[in-house]
Amino acid sequence: MRFVSDQSSEKFPLAGVRILVTRQDTSESSLSGMLESKGASVISVPMTQIGPPTSWESFDEKVLQATNFDWAVFTSRKGVTHCLSRLKELELSPKNVFSTLKIACVGKATASAVAENGLVAELVPDHFQSEGLISAFSKYDLNQKICWLIQAESPREILAHALQKQGAKIISTPVYQNIPAEMDCSFLLAELEKNNLDWILFASPSAVQNFQNILPDGFWLNLITKPKIACLGEFTSEAVQSLGWIVEAKPSIQDFEHLVQTLCEIYLKNIYSK
Repeated sequence: MRFVSDQSSEKFPLAGVRILVTRQDTSESSLSGMLESKGASVISVPMTQIGPPTSWESFDEKVLQATNFDWAVFTSRKGVTHCLSRLKELELSPKNVFSTLKIACVGKATASAVAENGLVAELVPDHFQSEGLISAFSKYDLNQKICWLIQAESPREILAHALQKQGAKIISTPVYQNIPAEMDCSFLLAELEKNNLDWILFASPSAVQNFQNILPDGFWLNLITKPKIACLGEFTSEAVQSLGWIVEAKPSIQDFEHLVQTLCEIYLKNIYSK
C-alpha cells in the first residue's frame, strides 16, 4: 500500500532540505532550478564570476592560424560563448574560422552552444567533464595532430596531458577567466552559524577555494553542526578533502542532473527505510 504522503515524497524528495549552491546559474543551466523542482529550498551564492582573459593576444593570433590546426576543443559552454563573442568583435565568421577543423565538445550543453552558431561538433562524449572527453578521444588517431584548446585561463592540465600522450600537439588559448565573486558574506556566515543549511554543493575546485577564503579563521571547525557537502567532479572532491572536510555525495556521472538525482536518492532511501 502506498500513502499519499509517500507519493508526495517521491515527487518532492528534497522538500524541506536547505541547500547552498555555489555556482552561477545561467539561462541554459540552472542547478538551483533543478533542486527547487524537487522541493529544495535553495540559497544561491556564486563563489566565482566570469571575466575576460587577462589578454586576448594569444587567441587573436591563433584565430589567424586556425587553418593549420586539426581539432578545436571546447571544454565548456562559456568557452564557446566567449570565443564567438570575440570573433564577432574581430568581425570574423565562425564558419570560416572553423571550416577546416573538427570540433570536440566536453558535453551536450557545450555542443548545443556550438550548434546554435551553425557549427557541428564531431566529438561529444556521453559523460560531461574532461575525463569523458579523454575517453572519447582515445578512439581517434591524434599522432602529430594539432589540437587547439579554447578554454579558461589557468585550466586543469589533465586534458592537455592526455592528448599529448596520444601524440597530439597542444595549443591552448584562454577566452575567459574565473575570478572570486565580490560579495558581502555576512548573510551567508549567519546562515551557517544558525544551522540553516543542510547541504553545500560545489561544482569546481575554485568554488571550494573561494568559499574557504571567505570563512574567518576557525569558523568551520567551530560550527556545532556542519552542512553536508556534495561535489561534482573528482577534482572538486579532492579540493574539499584537502581542507580536511568530508564529501558526503558525489555522482558517478558528472553532470547536474545526476548530482540532483544522487541527493534525491539519499532522501528517498531514508523515507523507505522508515
